[in-house]
Amino acid sequence: MIPRCHYIRCEADSEAFVEDYITTALVSTLKIIVQAIENNKMIFTANGNIPYTVIDFVKLCVFKFLNKQKTGNTETDMWKFKNQKKIWNEFMIYYSKLIIDSNAKFDHEYIYELELDVYAKCKYLLGEVKTYCPQHYIDGITNTWIIKPTSNCSGHGIILSRDLHAIKQKITVADVFRKSYILQKYIERPLLVYTCKIDLRQWFLVTNMSPVVVWMYKEGYVRFCANSFSMKKMDESIHLSNVRLQTKYRKIRNPQVPEECMWNYSELQDHLRKIGQEYVWDELIFPGMCESIYAVLQAATDTTAYRDKTFQLFGADFLITENFIPYLIEINSTPGLNPSTSVIANLVPVLLSDIVKVTVDHVKNPNADTGLFVKVVPEKCKPATAVPVDSDNPADSSVVYAVGPAALTTGYNQRMARMQKNLAEMRLQMVARKTERDARRYVGVNRDLLLGTGN
Repeated sequence: MIPRCHYIRCEADSEAFVEDYITTALVSTLKIIVQAIENNKMIFTANGNIPYTVIDFVKLCVFKFLNKQKTGNTETDMWKFKNQKKIWNEFMIYYSKLIIDSNAKFDHEYIYELELDVYAKCKYLLGEVKTYCPQHYIDGITNTWIIKPTSNCSGHGIILSRDLHAIKQKITVADVFRKSYILQKYIERPLLVYTCKIDLRQWFLVTNMSPVVVWMYKEGYVRFCANSFSMKKMDESIHLSNVRLQTKYRKIRNPQVPEECMWNYSELQDHLRKIGQEYVWDELIFPGMCESIYAVLQAATDTTAYRDKTFQLFGADFLITENFIPYLIEINSTPGLNPSTSVIANLVPVLLSDIVKVTVDHVKNPNADTGLFVKVVPEKCKPATAVPVDSDNPADSSVVYAVGPAALTTGYNQRMARMQKNLAEMRLQMVARKTERDARRYVGVNRDLLLGTGN
């Protein structure tokens, strides 16, 4: 539940990123093809602007990728990018057309059998890739990456890019790696509120590292991007939610977004209730954040210098995906507490008071009030159940699962069972509608045979 990152310090790091970048582009191409066919979009025409051979190239590359993952073969020629720059540059040109041009088509006469064959093979490869690309769900199709300075704050110096050459130029000076940037995969399927992207600032208090003792704060703030989400535009007002940045766009924001581009947690929970998702905060989002923070701290115990009877307040940034899974974006060791908005101004005095309750009162009396801080107990935040989410193909009768926290109430499993049943019924209805659409679309003497409705 952390988007993958690359810290480029040497040539090997750079090669690892390039492999990730290219793999993401290949898988994204499969998604574009599958989604287009499932949406009844015609992507084949005799005068198309993308060579049909690109499809065969992508299928072959993904097959080689899968073979490499399954066999551990590191000698596959396809992954020697330095020796095949021309081939990959040409592929990226056509891939860019696919994600930018909504009317892009492959240059092949439309034949139903061809479309069916392409769809079946691409869909199969996507299913196989899921095992080795577990974050493919959040990747989307545009291969966008965030380039973050390692030492700045408040959004200073952050840029988004989907261009490999531009990314390389940013992280190198005279062919020397700058070692001052982190490359992080952008989450392209975020939860939207009023069509705008949000993220969460979650405070947590560490009072011991051996063993790990961490306290999560039950209140925090929700940062809005000012304008409606779109992967076609790279504007910071759409994608970067930092308070300093969004202050510039308050006067031109989406009118439904709060004036200060900010909510507290309670307001977000009210919104979730209004959209019929009253359980996801207590049973998915907050436990998921607890799980991620505890896991990170546990992983850092060997490299962290801790002094007895000390504590530190941190600020973690989480992005919630459209299926309500929290992804840890970053952790700030010195979170800003200045009252830059009324929301923060109201929360911080209570936060500071509650820190004293944990670090002084609770030490003297284990039964003392700890305010809005709750101690993270690992057993209570382990992912013990799978939460169904929509698959990429609505007509697919299978159910795709995302990792979620343990069931916290007896009614949770019942609700999940009902959700699975409802999803199955919806898919059956969509399959019926798709079959009806296809019957109108595909004409000719072999129509019934192609649709599987003939004898």
